[in-house]
Amino acid sequence: MRLIDAFCGAGGWSAGAVAAGCTPVLGIDSDEKPLRLWAANCAPAGRAACAALGTDDPVDWPAAAPDVHLHLSPPCTSLSKARAGSASAMSVAAALDAVRWCVELVLERGYTSWSLENVAVPAVVACVAELARAHPTHVAYVVLDAADYSTASSRVRLIASTPKVIRALKETPVQRVSVADAFAAAELPLPADFVKSNTTNRDGSPCVRSVQQPSFTVTASHPLIWSARDGTTVRCLTVAESAVLMGFAPDWKLPQGSRTGLRAVGNAVPPPLAEAVMACAVRAHAAAHPPAGPLQEPQEPQQPQQPQQ
Repeated sequence: MRLIDAFCGAGGWSAGAVAAGCTPVLGIDSDEKPLRLWAANCAPAGRAACAALGTDDPVDWPAAAPDVHLHLSPPCTSLSKARAGSASAMSVAAALDAVRWCVELVLERGYTSWSLENVAVPAVVACVAELARAHPTHVAYVVLDAADYSTASSRVRLIASTPKVIRALKETPVQRVSVADAFAAAELPLPADFVKSNTTNRDGSPCVRSVQQPSFTVTASHPLIWSARDGTTVRCLTVAESAVLMGFAPDWKLPQGSRTGLRAVGNAVPPPLAEAVMACAVRAHAAAHPPAGPLQEPQEPQQPQQPQQ
């Protein structure tokens, strides 16, 4: 399938789509820096378009076709739990309007294969549930954790798509990958046996997790920390190590610099999660459009046999 990746950022969704056998043909983002990297990662087929979606910026959208999948990851910073209580009512309303705009774009342009990813906070769930009730044959959704889909870190997200894709996602077997598994696959050493986040438990002790489990969520603001069992700091995770926890392939190009790189990785969709969704979309497309069978040569009518004398 051909992928249109809207709000593409560092290309987490495109990376997963490539792993699922799809071809990114268009990436759209308002930030030209990650967009240039998206183009480098998705060359030669990928075309980059710098535009602020939902505004008057013109976008040359590919025509809807059975083999075209449109994915949208509208900005969710003002909707996240980390911003709960601090984001203005206006910014929250604008973020929810962006979610509605994405679904309306899908319906208006007639894309039959599509997906949307966003935070799974109550406001977004209620917004998408309302859209699903209004368009039950086109819109469905599920809330899931990327850690159940071969990602070595937790990331709870709402995924909206067609009812067939969402049904297939719900039926996909859980497959969990530990930090140790991910680092072994990437052929990287483990600097410590535990990872801690920047949060604390109710008793004030640090939140620590063994590398034999998926890690805490990789965020765009603070790196996770290698630690001992008692929470003693070893060092912060590098951008490359954070990318391993998110499921990026080693050859996927990411921004240089720790701050910029962490922001790009922490804001991305985990590629294994995207791969799971895109694999369901590919199967749905194949079921709806089976390949034509081989053409058979017309056979000449047989002549009736003459009776023997």
